[in-house]
Amino acid sequence: MSARETPDPGNAAAVVPRALLGTSVAVLVVGALLNTRGQTAGGPEVLSWAAVAWALVAPLVAVVLRGQGLVAAPERDLPPGEAASRARRTIVFFAVLESAAVLAGVAAIVSPPAWPLAAGLVPVAVMAINLPSRS
Repeated sequence: MSARETPDPGNAAAVVPRALLGTSVAVLVVGALLNTRGQTAGGPEVLSWAAVAWALVAPLVAVVLRGQGLVAAPERDLPPGEAASRARRTIVFFAVLESAAVLAGVAAIVSPPAWPLAAGLVPVAVMAINLPSRS
C-alpha cells in the first residue's frame, strides 16, 4: 500500500477482531494457569466480582454500541462510507468484549477465586461467533 492509498476498512474489520480475540484468550490462559497453581497476588476479592459483572454486562454494552444485534449480518457490497463506519463499529464491539475478557483474566491472576475465568468465557464466546469473514 502506498502512502496515498486508503486502507481497506474491510481488512481492518477482519484482522483487528482476531487480534483482540487472541489477546483475550492469552490473558485468560495465563490467568487460569497462575490461578490453578495458587500463584495469585492475593488481591481483593472485589476485583473478581467486578470482573464477573463486567464480563456479563459487556456483551450487552457491545451489542448496543454496534447497533446490529448479537450476531451481525454478513457484509454485502456496502458503499465505502458505510463499510468504514461498519468496520469502526465492529472494532469497538470487539474492544469492549476484549476489555471484559482481559479484566477477568487479570482478576484470576490477582485474586484467588477462579470464577472470573468462567465469566470471561462469555465475552470470548460472543467474540468467536462474531468474527467477520476475511474476504
